[in-house]
Amino acid sequence: MLKFIAIAGLMLAPFASAGFISSDMLLSADQPAAVPADGSVVMDAKINFSWGFGAIFPMPLTIYLEPEDVPEWLSVSVSPQSFTITPAGLRGGAIEKDVTIRLTSKEETDAFVLYSFTLHAYTNGSFLIKGAEDKKSVNVMQDFYDKGIRIDSPKKIRISNGGSKTIYVNITNNCNAPVTICFQQENETNMFEFSYENGTIIPSKVQKSLPITINAKKVGTQEIPFRIIYYPTGYEDKKNSVSTTITIESYGTGSSFVALEIAIFVIIVASILIFVWKRMK
Repeated sequence: MLKFIAIAGLMLAPFASAGFISSDMLLSADQPAAVPADGSVVMDAKINFSWGFGAIFPMPLTIYLEPEDVPEWLSVSVSPQSFTITPAGLRGGAIEKDVTIRLTSKEETDAFVLYSFTLHAYTNGSFLIKGAEDKKSVNVMQDFYDKGIRIDSPKKIRISNGGSKTIYVNITNNCNAPVTICFQQENETNMFEFSYENGTIIPSKVQKSLPITINAKKVGTQEIPFRIIYYPTGYEDKKNSVSTTITIESYGTGSSFVALEIAIFVIIVASILIFVWKRMK
């Protein structure tokens, strides 16, 4: 008898949605972590299928889970994509199934920008049980991809003692999010004084020229190392840094320089006088 009912159920499968026993589908899913630009994350989902009074005869039905409206930069893999259950029980019942979903970046995109896609769980039901469905919207974003910053700065500069000069450091942001820039002088010096502004924001894939003003306080030459700290704006916990060194030479403009100028002037005047005297002889 049961075999006959099962065969009859298969024959009437195209009319499964005409089942008379009520059913319900509840889909729940975790919100995923940010997806690495060169990797993937895993999130969990849960499907709960319940049915009402009257399921006297066990009949299998298949439940499907599909991603919809997935952003172009993202790949969504569901495991399992479908599974079969056999509801049974005169008074109704419920069956729950855990599903694993892997999110993988297919290409680099702007970090920390919210996108969304939809998880669609559904079943066409069986000859006895009506079909049901549920949808869940999932928010997803790509994580910060630290591809570094490129630094182009003067390697050597000259400043007169007591004078000042403004140099420009070109910084290119190669990352997939705007970064905040901070300068940090690594060694103290009593020969030079520096002035710069921290907190400049450089958009993704953009170059900016940032000024550093240098005041010379003594005569001499010194290598000054700078650490340039960067982090995605608003996410200081992800900070990183690169270093660059600038050689600065301060030359004298005081009494010794004046004495040298006077000496050169005297030599020139003396040479002229000697030349004139010899021509007059």
